[in-house]
Amino acid sequence: MIRTLWLCALLTTTLVSQVTTEVVSQTAQKVQRTSTTEMLRTLAKLEPKDGWLATPPGMPDELWQFYKTRYGLAPKGNEPDEIRVGLGRMLFFDKRLSRDRTLSCASCHDPNHGFAEPRKKSIGINGQIAARNAPTVMNAGLQRSFFWDGRNKTLEEQAGGPILNQTEMGMPDRASVVARIQEVEEYVALFELAYNRAPTFVDITRSLAAFQRTLVFVDSPFDLYREGDKEAISKDAQQGFELFNQHCSSCHPVNIRSPLLSDGNFHNIGIGFAQHDHQKLGREGFAKLRAAKKDTTIDQDAIIGQYGELGRALITKLEYQVGAFRSAPLRNVALTAPYMHDGSLATLRDVVVHYNDGGTPNTWQDPQIVKLNLTEKQIDQVVAFLFSLTDRRFATENKLAYEAQR
Repeated sequence: MIRTLWLCALLTTTLVSQVTTEVVSQTAQKVQRTSTTEMLRTLAKLEPKDGWLATPPGMPDELWQFYKTRYGLAPKGNEPDEIRVGLGRMLFFDKRLSRDRTLSCASCHDPNHGFAEPRKKSIGINGQIAARNAPTVMNAGLQRSFFWDGRNKTLEEQAGGPILNQTEMGMPDRASVVARIQEVEEYVALFELAYNRAPTFVDITRSLAAFQRTLVFVDSPFDLYREGDKEAISKDAQQGFELFNQHCSSCHPVNIRSPLLSDGNFHNIGIGFAQHDHQKLGREGFAKLRAAKKDTTIDQDAIIGQYGELGRALITKLEYQVGAFRSAPLRNVALTAPYMHDGSLATLRDVVVHYNDGGTPNTWQDPQIVKLNLTEKQIDQVVAFLFSLTDRRFATENKLAYEAQR
């Protein structure tokens, strides 16, 4: 264990030594990326007092055991321990995993922005703009599918996607990723300790997944309110919860089996239809997917990137799922603006207004999306409720975000 701690400390020093604060441009809007040093400092502040592997703050032990079983939080061959989680943590912040060594996983999943980022869409290597907004990886272990279209079913599968995506981190193949890791002797030693063998691409994704499963943030004022503390949230938030239950809970259920307030299913809620011709995208995109099925040299990720507005239909090939995307988890949602798969809604109030207006009606829109006829005050009350879902470790950031939106 002493040797492991020494290696971790040395490798953390290696990580910090390579960081710079970056400024990137997207449609003439300049956004400053957080330095790796600052991200690591923030992560350290967020660590629970009993450590990342303990029962998360605010959750009873028996409920955590239930979730560990229900969501497979200790998969065979990748059961979490200090070495695997620590290794994954270092890889998550390491820019070696991108082709030009400018981006880490944390570049788009910044602890200072709710493990997401404040851009409409992510910016990959060479300034390339990704197809979709970066979802948060907070509470990722409590989800059943990953990416906006749900194309991956495990965190291990998800972890490798952005690294090999040519628009995002851009590594050419798995062997190149492994070669990067083998450049660092300390990494090689840690993989021997974690998985009893030299680094492999599979084990790289396993360690990244092990780290992400520790990012559980479910200790919110709303939970205290549900436990009986009527002073834990404001009167407006309480009324907003009642309105939310009435209008939103079919896709965002509030119960013990849905800890993230999401059904995990896919719905067309009328986002992007004012900007895109989905009929045209479907004709072109599905033809290219059929061709890719016959020709394995065609990059399916590139097709998904180009025709990403088709949503879940790109994965299932079912027309009724055109424009359908995974219901977003609502835990800590106040920290992860902008919203929706395309980042088109800047604030939570914009989101509630969108639903209140009945979306943008289209051929495939979910029949549950109808005009709600909420008053301005009621819209504000629903927003107040959504802000009550933020983990108390982010109380200061949550308060600032709420005050900025009012």
